[in-house]
Amino acid sequence: MKPPARQPRAVLDRIDLSILDALTRAGRMTYQALSEKVGLSPRPCLERVKRLEQKGVIRGYAALVEPSWLGHDIIAHAGITMRDPSAAVRQRLERALCAHPAVVELQVVNGEHDYVARIVSQTLSAYEALTGAFLADPAFGIGRIHTTFVLKTLKSFDGYPVADSRD
Repeated sequence: MKPPARQPRAVLDRIDLSILDALTRAGRMTYQALSEKVGLSPRPCLERVKRLEQKGVIRGYAALVEPSWLGHDIIAHAGITMRDPSAAVRQRLERALCAHPAVVELQVVNGEHDYVARIVSQTLSAYEALTGAFLADPAFGIGRIHTTFVLKTLKSFDGYPVADSRD
């Protein structure tokens, strides 16, 4: 899936921020419960949520699943450095990485690497096979993949902070 294009920053008022904060904490709450939490009647609350969804402020709803229950015992942060940074090669690599189910997050970055990917795998050998295949294919133009393996997660990503987004 292609990430959405960057949109101009939406103007969010206090009620919008309260809605976002409540939904990031408990995305399955009913509109009745949400309306009570933010101090609106249900209909205007529903309309605000729909507007936030249409603007792309709310991208979707998902269950946060523990990776090890799915057999993803290996979590790696891979710094990917391009050997061939031409636009066509970058696009080819980005499409392949975004389409691969083991690549759960991908960012274009500055600095030592061109990309940072979070990759999950069942075993080290499966991870090595995956990265080896990307490295071996000259069509992807990868010069190097620097991997850091997660030993223990102290705080998982559970969403972006809403309360201090106006600071």
